[in-house]
Amino acid sequence: MKRSVVLILVLLVAVGAGVLYKRHMDAVPPVQAISSDAQAVSVQPVRVAPMVESVASYGNLVSDRSVNIVAQTPGVVRQILFDDGQAVVAGAPLVVMDAGIAEAQLQSSRAQADADVQNLRRTQSLSRQGLDSTYSTEQAQSRASASQAEVKINETKLAQLTLRAPFAGTLGSSRIDVGAFVTSADTIVQLQDTSELEIEFRMPSVVALQVAAGMPVHIQVPGTGADQMVDGRLSFIDPAISTDTRSVLLRAVVHNIGKHLRPGLYVRVSLDLRTHPAALVVPAGAISNDLNASYVFVVDDKNIARQRVVTIGLSDGQQTELLSGVKAGEQVVTIGQFRLRDGDPVKIVAPPADVKSAT
Repeated sequence: MKRSVVLILVLLVAVGAGVLYKRHMDAVPPVQAISSDAQAVSVQPVRVAPMVESVASYGNLVSDRSVNIVAQTPGVVRQILFDDGQAVVAGAPLVVMDAGIAEAQLQSSRAQADADVQNLRRTQSLSRQGLDSTYSTEQAQSRASASQAEVKINETKLAQLTLRAPFAGTLGSSRIDVGAFVTSADTIVQLQDTSELEIEFRMPSVVALQVAAGMPVHIQVPGTGADQMVDGRLSFIDPAISTDTRSVLLRAVVHNIGKHLRPGLYVRVSLDLRTHPAALVVPAGAISNDLNASYVFVVDDKNIARQRVVTIGLSDGQQTELLSGVKAGEQVVTIGQFRLRDGDPVKIVAPPADVKSAT
């Protein structure tokens, strides 16, 4: 009998404890009830930013204009009027050749021209008096004209003995010395205009249908930072595609502001094909893929992760454009999305320092 009473008391205590526990659990708010199951994730908002589709290649920079300064007539160098590496303006004298013979020829032709002019005047005077024929006057006129032309020829020959810069640019190293005998086959110095530089490069043939003259390009010397990138424009597109390499030859021109770039540098050139100025952008790592679609997880205002199927647009490897599935400002999961399922509760935490600095 006593055992039955004790058993009944134990059962009553157990039932009472169960009722109290149920009332306590019913009093706990729903958010607190699920907080222990929430996944820790990091998020970033969907941004509106420009996205560019570009292709890259490599090539060598060359001067837009480059000439070898040579003597137009063989002769001896009397003066060198420049220093190696000097910047010169158009028309600046560079080298003076021996001009003794040319000066003598000019003096002789001027004297002959003066004599022929005086003879013409005398013949014209006699002709007006009827003492000479019209034929004699015409002959004298012809000789005077020929003498004047000979003077201009000799003046030009004398001027050619002073070699001048055909355009503004920078000189290279002198290849001759004073007293050297040079001909038109001997390069005295090279002049290059480096204010603008050209780069020839090749792109796959599929790019040929997407390019047009004037498209923006970006030049960067390998090993330097992105802040040292120089912008330019596409200036030439080869009308034929190479059947050997299945590529198209392109040429771009860049303004060498500050003269930091030099001819001969091997550079990376990036060609912008398309630009979306107001793209919806998320970090590339926020996008997951399966056999059927690409998707992201968007966290709503109740801290619930919602799976969204998205359409991918342009990408630069770090940021990716989404054409559908999200709106600007929505919070997209960037860390922790691989553990999530649609409808899971989440707890938003700050990303690690290295990830934060990378974004």
